[in-house]
Amino acid sequence: MRIGYLSLKERQEGEYVQYMAKEASKLGYEFVQFTPFSIQPSTEDIVGWKYIPETEQWEKTSFEIPNFIYDRCFYSPNVKSKQAKPIVDWLKKRKDITFLGYGLPGKWETYQAISTDESLSPYIPKTKKLLHLAVFFEELRKSRRLVIKPIHGSRGINIYFVTLNAYSISVSTQKQKEVIETVYETRDEFFEWLQPIVESKGYVYQSYLDLKTKSHEAFDLRILLQKNEKGKWDTVGKGIRVGQPNSIISNLSGGSNVQPFDEWIKQFNQRTALILQEDIETICNQLPLVLEKNFLPLFEIGLDLGIDSNQAVWILDINSKPGRKVLLQSDPSIQHKLYSAPIQYCLHLQSKSKNERSEIK
Repeated sequence: MRIGYLSLKERQEGEYVQYMAKEASKLGYEFVQFTPFSIQPSTEDIVGWKYIPETEQWEKTSFEIPNFIYDRCFYSPNVKSKQAKPIVDWLKKRKDITFLGYGLPGKWETYQAISTDESLSPYIPKTKKLLHLAVFFEELRKSRRLVIKPIHGSRGINIYFVTLNAYSISVSTQKQKEVIETVYETRDEFFEWLQPIVESKGYVYQSYLDLKTKSHEAFDLRILLQKNEKGKWDTVGKGIRVGQPNSIISNLSGGSNVQPFDEWIKQFNQRTALILQEDIETICNQLPLVLEKNFLPLFEIGLDLGIDSNQAVWILDINSKPGRKVLLQSDPSIQHKLYSAPIQYCLHLQSKSKNERSEIK
């Protein structure tokens, strides 16, 4: 059996891939890594990197398309991503290849799928697609504060916090550790800024939620869900991300710190802590089921939850290609479980007959 790690950049996530390769080789499996551009159109062979167990090194060589593919392609609006995506989509349609996870669509399609579920709907902020200037402004006039998010965004990039003041409109965003605020004195000036965003049809907007610590730092809860060797969903770990003072997002790229969830929740009394944990457990149990009912199978989910000043829990973001830094910083002891999980799940997939795997898809 050949397991392949697929990414847009060669030799991406080095430590993680090295660990997986060692785990695969212990079981007698071949482990390779490649990009969509490594596939030769005429032969469908790949020129990529193969792990050599004897030397623990990588050799650039030619090999056939792997039986199982772990897709870690992170797309952006650039030309390279636009060229790569059709190739990956072609691989996903092939019956002789099984992807560990087939990914999620953008935020809007995902929101529509989960908002119809009775168990999850209480945890979802009111969300609308940003399509009309006037409609957005009317919503802003009513609520005074709204958040604009890109449908295909990640790492807190291009998230805008819009506030309607008495005589102006302010827009705040964060780039790395710097919060940038722009004030528009008139509605026309604001519309001039907003018009290209509306025309892109690539954004949604949500109700503003007060997701700050008592010290007024932005924070959220990152949870990693993964399928285990039996194909069942596990909650692998939880970590609290706390932003820098005066930050408006809590992403690591913005300089946030990480706290273990078990330590963070001790600030609440027993009853409040129990209610919070029950809400979180409900979301973790139900979300994967709803997503896989509406979309193709997944292997892992990065789930970002917000907890407001009234201790209400909100689903902020769902990512089918999550990072691992938050979990490893909050609990380093989970590294082996986390890093070996893709190989263990491959074993589960291999145990299924071809017919069963096609039914999974």
